[in-house]
Formats: sequence, C-alpha cells, structure tokens
Amino acid sequence: MANGGIIGPVNTVNAAQCQSEVITSLTSSTPSAVTTQPLTTSVNVLLVAGGAGGGHGGGGEGGGGGGAGGVRCLTVPVTGGAALGAVVIGGGSGGGPSSATSTNGTNSTIVIGCTTYSASGGGGARSGGPQSGGPGNPGGSGGGGARGNGSPCLASAGNAGGFSPVEGFPSGIPGPGTEEGAGGGGAGAPGGPSAPGLGGTGGAGVCKSSEYPGAPITHVGGGGGGGAQPGYSPGAGPGGAGGGGAGGFTGPGSNATVNTGGGGGGASEGRPAGNGGSGLAIVKQAAVLIPKSAPGVWSMNTVYDLVKQGCWGGFNTANVDYLVVAGGGGGGGTTANTSGGGGGGAGGYRTSFPGGTKINLSGTTNITIGAGGAGGAGAPTSPDTKGVNGSSSIFSTITSAGGGGGGGSACNSSGNGSSTGLAGGSGGGAGAWSAVNVAGGAGNTPPTSPPQGNAGSPSNTTGAPHYGSGGGGGAGAAGSAGTPTVGGNGGAGLANSITGGAVTRAGGGGGSTHAGGTQSSGGSGGGGAGSTGTPGGNAAVAGTVNTGGGAGGSNNHPATAAGGSGIVLLRYPGTTNSSIAPGTNSIATLPAPAGGCKVATFTVSGTLTIS
Repeated sequence: MANGGIIGPVNTVNAAQCQSEVITSLTSSTPSAVTTQPLTTSVNVLLVAGGAGGGHGGGGEGGGGGGAGGVRCLTVPVTGGAALGAVVIGGGSGGGPSSATSTNGTNSTIVIGCTTYSASGGGGARSGGPQSGGPGNPGGSGGGGARGNGSPCLASAGNAGGFSPVEGFPSGIPGPGTEEGAGGGGAGAPGGPSAPGLGGTGGAGVCKSSEYPGAPITHVGGGGGGGAQPGYSPGAGPGGAGGGGAGGFTGPGSNATVNTGGGGGGASEGRPAGNGGSGLAIVKQAAVLIPKSAPGVWSMNTVYDLVKQGCWGGFNTANVDYLVVAGGGGGGGTTANTSGGGGGGAGGYRTSFPGGTKINLSGTTNITIGAGGAGGAGAPTSPDTKGVNGSSSIFSTITSAGGGGGGGSACNSSGNGSSTGLAGGSGGGAGAWSAVNVAGGAGNTPPTSPPQGNAGSPSNTTGAPHYGSGGGGGAGAAGSAGTPTVGGNGGAGLANSITGGAVTRAGGGGGSTHAGGTQSSGGSGGGGAGSTGTPGGNAAVAGTVNTGGGAGGSNNHPATAAGGSGIVLLRYPGTTNSSIAPGTNSIATLPAPAGGCKVATFTVSGTLTIS
C-alpha cells in the first residue's frame, strides 16, 4: 500500500492489552513453579528459608530461641510467557539435644533465568545447662545463646548470605547472672537478651500481608523465644511476630509456625525445645494495562539515520550477568645479588553473579580483554625494576582495572622509590629489603563497590639472610608479607560459578627470595610463584593466562615474569539469539539445572551481538 513516500507502517489502531495480578504461593519444592504471563517483565519474589529449632533446657537453665530463616524481597526481570526455574523450600530443623546446639534450618532457593537466588537457613540455638551453654549458630538470623558454667555472653550473627538489604538479624545475648536463654534473631529485628527469671524475646519478623494479598501469611521470619528456669518469674520469652515459637517455662518450647521460617522456642529445664518452621516462596506478577494506541509512521530521514547507525531492525534485548577480570600485574625484578621483586597484583575482579544487578543489552557490544603486565627489568644500576601494571578489561559500563606491578629492588635505603608496589585492581607487593618499611600497592584502584581487589603486602625490614619480598594482592585477600627466609604468598582469588561450575580467578603473585630461601606460592586463581634467585634457584612464574593472575617476583634471575591476561564471561537466557566475534571466543549452552542458559566466553577482545 502506498504511503506517500514515507517508510514505515501504515497507521493502525492497537487494541488495549491487560492482565490481572497473579500471586503464586509455594510451600514445597518444585522443578518448575511458575510460568509468567505474556505482559510480565519482572516479578516480585518473597523468599523465606527454614527456621532453626530452639535449644534444649538442662541443669536448671533454659535453652536459647532458634534463629529465623532469612527473608529476602526481590524484584527480578523476566521474559513474558517463560517458565521460571526450580524452587527449593527450606525445612525447619528440630529442637536441639541436650548439651548441644540445634541444627541450622536449610536454605530456600529459586532459579530465575540464569541466576539462583537464595535465603539462608536460621541459626541453631544453644542448649542450657552446666555442661553446655554458649552462643548459638550464625544463620539467616542468629540462634539464641544459653548460660552454662563459664559460657560467654555473646550474640550470634544474622545475614549469613551477606545480602543488602540484610536477610536477618543477630540473636540476643544471655544476660549476666541469668539462667534463661536469649531470643533468636528475626528477619526484622534482633532477638532480645535474657534477664533474671525472663527468657529473651524472639526477634520480630516482617509483615507482608499487604504486599501479597490472599497469600497464606501475615508475618514471616520471627525468632524463637528463650526458655526459662522453672519456678521463676516472669517466665519464658515470647516468640517473635512472624511465626516464632515461644520459649518454655515449665514445659517444652513451642514449635514455630510452618511456612513462616520462624525459629523454635527454647525449652525449660530437662524439656525438649520447639522445632523451626519451614520456609516459603511467593511470586507476584503485577497487573498490567496497555491502553489502546495508534502508532505513528517513520519519516524517510529518520529511517535513513537509524540505518546508518545500525539501529534499524530488531530490538531484542537480554539481561546479562557478567564476570569481568582484568590483566594481572607483572612481578618486580632485579639482577642484583641482594634483595628482589615483589609479586604482581591480580587484575580487577567485578561480577554481578549471583544475585547482582544485570546489564540489559541489545545490538552489538564491544568487549576488551586486558593484557597481563610485563615483569620488571633491571640491572644493579637500574633506578627502577618495578613490574608493569596489567591492562583493563571492559564490558559495557563495567571496567576492571589492571593489577599493580610488583615493587623492584631495594638494594639500599636510598632505593626505596623503586621498591614500592604499584596500585591497581589489586596492588603489587613491595620489593625487599629496605632500611624502612616500604608500602605495597593499594588495591581497588580506582575504587568500586564492591571492591575489585586487595592491597599488596609491604616489605619486611629484617632482611637477611634471604630477603623475602611481599606478595601481590588478590581479588579475595591481600598479599602476605615476606620474611627473612620466605617470600610472601600472593593473595587468594575468588571462586565464581557463572560458567556452571566454581572456578577461582584473580590470585596475586608471590614474592621472591634471595638464593637459598623458600619459594612463595601464588594466590589461588592463577597467581605465579616467586623466584628463589640464582645460582640454582627457581625462576619466577607468570600469572596464568585468562585468569588475571599476578606474576611472581624475581630475584637475581634474568627471567622475569608477566601477569596473566584477563577474561570476560557473560551469562544470559538460552532463548536469546546471539553471536560473537572473533571465532576464538565462544558461546556454550549450560546443561540443567542452569535452565539452558548461555555463557559467552571472551579470552580476546571482540563483540557480542544480541539480535
């Protein structure tokens, strides 16, 4: 149909589209729980883990209240008309035996797209009595402690998953001079302390009835109340609002309410404790109304501009998880007979997997893989033998900085400038030895949140006989200091399962020693070991390619070591139409239970196209 030379669709009227709110409550594990409606673009998820049982009462003393299971409120992007993945509902644990701590509740998980989201089981509570007592276990919320002979007055931590916002709170503290158990932590508040004659109150849960109308809950995640010694007043602690069981006074602790993740109540003397409550998952799809509409037409000039930009045509998108690791720093080096180079720092390490904020992509995205930095060169007269920083890896808005080069030789007190480690994603270790303490390179430079790496170790000033230099920082830990006999180990890297199985990357390089010293270790995740000098020593080891590992430092050895190159890994729904370039990179489809997700692996710079 002619349209007067204008390129684009003829005006039509689209009918209104609407879908109702749908709330699905899941109280048992299922392989495929929910299929989204066609207009759904995100879901709200309430995920509640299993609560822990309370502590047994014994020896005239009450047990602590069980910690509530972790509670997480998530908003997750989804594809309309697609099935969500497997759901595991965590179970509540039983009340604890005498003279022991109850078992933690179990985690609840839900798979959406390529990501598994989890909430942590509640922390087990401590039993009371002369042969028991002490703090409860950490968990989604912390388990309450109880008194015993010499037992400490401590709280147990909540938020075991390290989430933000927190999934739960610590327990209360058994008060001095009391024989009553502390309250277990709740998802909304800490557990209460015990006092003479009164068990601690279980921490309050969170109210969700208004957010999920029609669901079988009002509150979730209440902590268990602490048990009390019989015959004293005012008595046992109440359970926290949200299904927490009350503590026992002259009898057993109360069970938590099922499918709330509540903690079980602690028991009075010689009585059994209450059981923790099982968990829950609720998925809500919001109501959607798209009004009737009449789309406009495209002008020829607009279309031509879009064609030139490569933006005319499909507009498919994908929510992409990422792991971006930069190139590792080169090890410091020298050909001098004394002192030696520090280990290179690991390349910066930034990831959204699991549970972080994904990046929405469409069209073609450039990916840059950072190279490892060269090892430091030098001779006895060289003013600077530092290793070279690795190069940055870049994906979309995410840049991971190259690892810092290791410090070089410090043959005398005037050579300190050459021995400092360089700053980077993780910092390079300092060279050895020096008349003064020489700094290792700073990590997380430039700063990111969460941090992309850790600092390299400073030098030691004791020196003889083998002058161990500092280890480079890793993604998971700072480098270790050298000693007079051993080079400092490189800092450990971090493990990530974005490819389906856990792989550790971004370890720091180990520091060197003079001939006869003990060789250092590179940090787990591709960090290289340091040299032990000549004659007869080991050469420095390079960082492993495509791990971002820092290189080992070198001492009186002509062969210095370079850092390992970086890597970029991208994970997205298996239904996405995608391609990569060049062909040395790859796309793989993960087997179940990953839900057929795709993972693009970039070992060299290239492009990812979503079409």
